[in-house]
Amino acid sequence: MCLASSGCGGSICPHTSLEALARTMDSSLPILLSFGLCLSLRITAHQVTLPRPVLWAKPSSMVAWGADVILWCQGVPEVDMYRLERLGTSDDYRDQPGLPGPRPQARFSLGSASATVAGKYRCSYRNGSYWSKPSSQLELVVTGVYGKPSFSVQPGPEVLWGKSVTFSCESQFSFNMFAVAKEGRAGIWRTQEGKSPARFPILTVAADHAGTYLCYAFDSHFPYLWTAPSDPLELKVTGVPRTQSPTEGATPTGAPTHPHISPEKVDIPMGVTSQDYTVPNLVRLVLAGLVVAALGGLVAEAWQAWREEFHPYSGALFQRGSPGSPPAARGSTP
Repeated sequence: MCLASSGCGGSICPHTSLEALARTMDSSLPILLSFGLCLSLRITAHQVTLPRPVLWAKPSSMVAWGADVILWCQGVPEVDMYRLERLGTSDDYRDQPGLPGPRPQARFSLGSASATVAGKYRCSYRNGSYWSKPSSQLELVVTGVYGKPSFSVQPGPEVLWGKSVTFSCESQFSFNMFAVAKEGRAGIWRTQEGKSPARFPILTVAADHAGTYLCYAFDSHFPYLWTAPSDPLELKVTGVPRTQSPTEGATPTGAPTHPHISPEKVDIPMGVTSQDYTVPNLVRLVLAGLVVAALGGLVAEAWQAWREEFHPYSGALFQRGSPGSPPAARGSTP
């Protein structure tokens, strides 16, 4: 606020002071705007970056026809809503809140397993006005849609360690895809395309090849509708050296192939999830503190520039007897 004074052009706020203040603000304004823009982008990026949820089926993503199908989606604490999508169809999704309890997750019951339930799924969650990225895709396979194939092994179910055997899977239907699974192991051991019967050779039998196997058949145009499992076939390995011993649940030679069967149990460490969720909030607080400090510095710089321009006038204006000084008080001695 400026005070009227006839000795200073009508105001004790000199014109040069205002110019200095304007110059200071003009030089600092671009810096402030750039800093504010970067801050806004950083805060926005942290606000929309949410951890991916995890989707799994219980007890397994390979279910028999008519069995109950339950999918679980786990996100982060304080989730407003979960969404489950069935891929390949338009607008096929369902929303629901999370379940109360220590684990932030939602339970989606799909009813009885049938041809309309099989397929690819993914889930996501909403926190405030932001959606997380979708989970990894889960492939839900329904078995028992067709009759079981026949399953055999040559030269026989009992084989000497180091020798070779060949599984054979044969179906009465014209399927072009065949799969072999090993009990006690998550995932499909091998998948093979071709005409029936499909053959799965093991060139060198090891101790961990021992176990019980099943085979399935399906059509590549309907990759999630499989036959019922074949009768189980137990492979016994003899003559194992003393330095070798069969390992329960070991993975036989041959990596799991399409379609992927998810593990029956998923355990997500809550500590990591909670930490990922709180980091953006800490970053916002730090950046907000930097903005306040920057604004305080700009105000102090502008005030100092104004004082440097104004102070010489304030001393001269109120000297006694100087032009424009206030009249002397009554009774005072000139």
